[in-house]
Amino acid sequence: MGLYLNILALVLAVLLGTYVIVFGFLKKINEWCYVSSLGEKKHSLPPGDMGWPIIGNMWSFLKVFRSNDPDTFIYNKVKRYGRTGMYKTYLFGSPSIIVSILETCRKVLADDEQFGLGYPLSTKQLTGKKSFHSIPNSEHKRLRRLTTAPINGHEALSMYIGYIEEIVVNSLDEWSSMKEPIELLNELRQFTFKVITHIFLGFTAESVMGSVEKRYADLNYGMKSAAVNIPGFAFYKALKVLF
Repeated sequence: MGLYLNILALVLAVLLGTYVIVFGFLKKINEWCYVSSLGEKKHSLPPGDMGWPIIGNMWSFLKVFRSNDPDTFIYNKVKRYGRTGMYKTYLFGSPSIIVSILETCRKVLADDEQFGLGYPLSTKQLTGKKSFHSIPNSEHKRLRRLTTAPINGHEALSMYIGYIEEIVVNSLDEWSSMKEPIELLNELRQFTFKVITHIFLGFTAESVMGSVEKRYADLNYGMKSAAVNIPGFAFYKALKVLF
């Protein structure tokens, strides 16, 4: 009996050791491929990890963003690497840097010279080569001015104030009459969608908006997922919306 237990313990120890070695090796592949190739520049990278080969940290990223606490993804980085405000990772098929400090975020978003536009492959494929997500910065600015012209400025917005006020009042009345708690973010998203469809599409029929909103939600999920065109994946479902 004692010999049997010793052999069993040895086998478990070998299996556990093998698992740890293989797990550690796989977790280091992206690190070797992308970070080591930078040479001396790798020493200036922020802390973090590149996750699994090919998928990187996408599983954990998508998992927390579908939960009730999406900030957990950043909190885990802070807990593990400290409050540095910048972390290296691997998302959407590319090595990436996540920025969480307000001042640095402002610089990244406002400095068009040092930071160019970049979007995941899934977003570019779903929106097309001529969309906001794929065109150069100069063309992006021009089209942004054209598309925002109908709602930019006091005079333009004044045409929609009455409609927006009506939606706000009706929404508040509806929320106050509900006996169950509401998901505020979801309600605000629906509210915003009603305003957008009214301004840009000119219709308010509930049946039509419900159908458009459902397709928009499928498309939106696909734009934020990995570009995997296989049934069951969000990207595949988003392609079905377009084609």
